[in-house]
Amino acid sequence: MNTLRPSIASPGRRRLCAGLALGVLPAAAAAFRPPQALAALPTQLAAGQPLLAIARAGSRIVAAGPRGHIVWSDDDGGHWTQASVPVSSDLLALSFPSAQRGWAVGHGGVVLHSNDGGSTWTRQLGGHEANALAQRHFESRAAGDAQAARLLQREKAQGADGSTPSFLDVHFDSDNAGFVVGTFNRILRTDDGGRTWTPWMDRTDNPQDLHFYAVRGSARGMFLAGEQGMVWRLAPRGERFEAVATPYKGTLFGLVATDAGTLLAYGMRGRLFRSDDEGRRWQAVAGVGTAGITAGTALPGGAIVLVDQAGGIALSRDGGQSFVPVPALQPMPYFGVSALGAQRIGLVGAAGVRVQTIAFDQIR
Repeated sequence: MNTLRPSIASPGRRRLCAGLALGVLPAAAAAFRPPQALAALPTQLAAGQPLLAIARAGSRIVAAGPRGHIVWSDDDGGHWTQASVPVSSDLLALSFPSAQRGWAVGHGGVVLHSNDGGSTWTRQLGGHEANALAQRHFESRAAGDAQAARLLQREKAQGADGSTPSFLDVHFDSDNAGFVVGTFNRILRTDDGGRTWTPWMDRTDNPQDLHFYAVRGSARGMFLAGEQGMVWRLAPRGERFEAVATPYKGTLFGLVATDAGTLLAYGMRGRLFRSDDEGRRWQAVAGVGTAGITAGTALPGGAIVLVDQAGGIALSRDGGQSFVPVPALQPMPYFGVSALGAQRIGLVGAAGVRVQTIAFDQIR
């Protein structure tokens, strides 16, 4: 959408410049409220505008994206309803461990929660609250712990300049237990459905404070992926994320972790790597194109689907060892994909949300 801009000589522009020069802001500017404090505006176009995340909540489909927009459908994408959301921050990821309870995270360090399948949302956490929580956590152990002391100083510095690390992904194993992860090694854990959160920044082998782009779990374990080709695996006792390097040094955007033991890590320029031993060894997987892979999911029947920034859809029916292209019914740059059935997927991207059936018998 194009926006007309006033010329520098316009009266409104001159008044703004004069106010800035005198240190006096116009009333509208003085009343500025950040996106975390403003509810998402209702619009009938939300389902057709860019969306970044999609999830299944029982039989319902839920999608989220910029400006706090969340939409849901109970008729397989035939009709969409906009949810009531208390923030207008960009929302980047969704997780529904059950049909009714779900979480959404995004810019400004927001963590949202729904108890009604995504129809309405409440804010559980914000960036400044997460910062204060981390400061209290590390203050209690900084005296005898050099790592805690370093993390405390970083949290204080962030609090002083007003910055708020963003949460980039969320994963809940159950209605109570889950992780939220994000920029600069930000990771929090809850075991009571988000009523309380525990910082885990001191429980990651991440001394460079690399960004975490993804958190995924399966029956075989819990994993993180992020910058510089790094993957982290939750240690068997569940107390720490251990670093496991991949053959790649670029950014990894996400993971697919299956209960059968397949672990896929994907990222820029179509880079895809597969492990069948929880990240100890990796093999490069070819045949998925050269566009950045943005999302992936495992279907109930065992197939795996990946999508990319160029509108490509790729399918594997051999545990991620090889992939073949799937014709897209309405192609667009894709940002997210979710399994809706053994051969049905939900897609979100630059033009909103789509639902598509994959005809396995027509794909070779």
